[in-house]
Amino acid sequence: MIKYINNIAGILILLNIFDQILSSSKIIPENIYFDIFVIASYIFFGTEFILRIVIERRFSFLLVFDFVVLANYVFFGFYDLRILRIFRAYSIYSNHKMLLPTNTLLRTVYNQRLALLGSQIMVFSVLLIFSTLIHFIERDINPEYFGSILNSMWFGIATLTTVGYGDVTPSSPLGQVLTSLTMFLGIGMFALPAAILASAYYEEIQKRNFLITMETISSIPLFSMLPIGALSKINDKLVAEIYPAKRKIIEKGDEADCMYIIEFGSVQVEIESPVTLGQGDYFGEKGILSKEVRNASISSLEEVKLLSLSKEDLEELMEEYPHLFEELEKVSLDRTG
Repeated sequence: MIKYINNIAGILILLNIFDQILSSSKIIPENIYFDIFVIASYIFFGTEFILRIVIERRFSFLLVFDFVVLANYVFFGFYDLRILRIFRAYSIYSNHKMLLPTNTLLRTVYNQRLALLGSQIMVFSVLLIFSTLIHFIERDINPEYFGSILNSMWFGIATLTTVGYGDVTPSSPLGQVLTSLTMFLGIGMFALPAAILASAYYEEIQKRNFLITMETISSIPLFSMLPIGALSKINDKLVAEIYPAKRKIIEKGDEADCMYIIEFGSVQVEIESPVTLGQGDYFGEKGILSKEVRNASISSLEEVKLLSLSKEDLEELMEEYPHLFEELEKVSLDRTG
């Protein structure tokens, strides 16, 4: 049920953003049907907002954004803030391969926030020093632009970023030399956060690489006894998926359409005495073996990478390799006592 609500919310968010863009450019003439669409969307968003608070039982970053959008529409209406819900759309479709680079970049920025903040503190320090020095040098020659340190900071920002708008230039030779040196320094200073992000982003992309190698498959205990031909066949059938922390993976009562193997991260089986599964473990096979619906909900405890195997592919493999069926059945029986 939650999955369907999220999908509807994602589609509505995208349609609302599209409507906001077209409405602002007057491409679409004012029409009562579009007004009804917006009102109906906000009613749905409000209901979904309450539902998420009940389920999550905490105010997350996305819930705060959604609250601002809803409160603005209901109580103030100063601006159309529907565009802010694009972050919710990113969250809904975060597992889609098309959004993998975007979500990975956002995660990289968050993970490297302290390093990036440190580099920007260095840039700001250099800006203050340069603005003060250029103020002392040029204040008598160009009092309009360099009469105070605050005025000099505009020129300092343009110089450090090597933009050089040309609206302000130093007149004295010493001021020109100082500005030239600062431009060279600015190139290096702004390359630092770019290098931090590039390095961390590459590591994150490699970690979340959707390419499944034979080495990865052979290291999974479930497949360790299978011949190389079977591993090759499994390699063609497995699909990699990334789930963030606290995300529902399996909902109790859903159809058992696939099983999952954990490559990294951990999940929790939500039963009377919760069970934690980690790297190399698998789940979701019981419903397929017994041909029943899911008997428990399972959520990610942290970011987790899963390798999913569809029901049809699993049944084909079990028929061809009975050892696989025996292993799955044994583990399934052990889990149910």
